[in-house]
Amino acid sequence: MTDFPARFNGLRHVTIGTKDGGCYSYQIERVRFASRFAFITFQDVTSREQAECLRGGEIQIAEGERVLLPADHYFRHEIVGLDVYLEGESLLGKVDSVLETGGNDVYVVKKGSREFFIPALKSVVKQIDLFKKEMIIRPMEGLLDL
Repeated sequence: MTDFPARFNGLRHVTIGTKDGGCYSYQIERVRFASRFAFITFQDVTSREQAECLRGGEIQIAEGERVLLPADHYFRHEIVGLDVYLEGESLLGKVDSVLETGGNDVYVVKKGSREFFIPALKSVVKQIDLFKKEMIIRPMEGLLDL
């Protein structure tokens, strides 16, 4: 998942977090692009079985090597886990995941068994404070139906 696929051209090392909870460092040997995919060859991954263990994993980039984003833009990992508050009111829940819809992202906010879908629009999301780990929203009418 990236909005900046060309970034892989400049990377030499990455860490891969696997589905089973493992975390492995690899040196990048080669990168090629086809359609909307980046195909990465890792040094020391020489068999199909070794590569299969990485399937479904997540490539993690060192903090100092990530792409600089414009103001008011955030990486998914910065959004997931934020506490979400209604403007001037109480805690709505915590961001559990981010959905890509094509037009705008949607934040899935959970509180107990309840789930809310908050569009990532400036008209709704009024403030994100990564230091405080919180998001303040002003939901449009009917969005929450509390």
